[in-house]
Amino acid sequence: MTADGWVWVSLGLLLALLGARAWVVETGHATLGRTPVKVKVLTGACGLAVALVVGLVTANGGARLVWMVLHPVEAQAQQEAAKAAERAAKASAALAPPAAPAPTPTAPAPPPR
Repeated sequence: MTADGWVWVSLGLLLALLGARAWVVETGHATLGRTPVKVKVLTGACGLAVALVVGLVTANGGARLVWMVLHPVEAQAQQEAAKAAERAAKASAALAPPAAPAPTPTAPAPPPR
């Protein structure tokens, strides 16, 4: 599984935990002045899931960001090279002859005798 997949899985886990916590809070019997243990446990799990999502997102793009900040000249050169390649691809696509039209359907040939 790719790093992006892990981020989406952890985000899904966070949403499921938040939904479970909301369900427990809404369906639980009201206790005066006291938070049920289930809610406390689910709140802690939600906090851990948030930390997991933030950590995975940071790790997924954070290394590239740090490299770009530490090496701005190389990062700018890479971006300019990518833009130049994109412009060249668009220019070559514009200069290419148009595709031939699709043949029109014809009646099938009679079978040989």
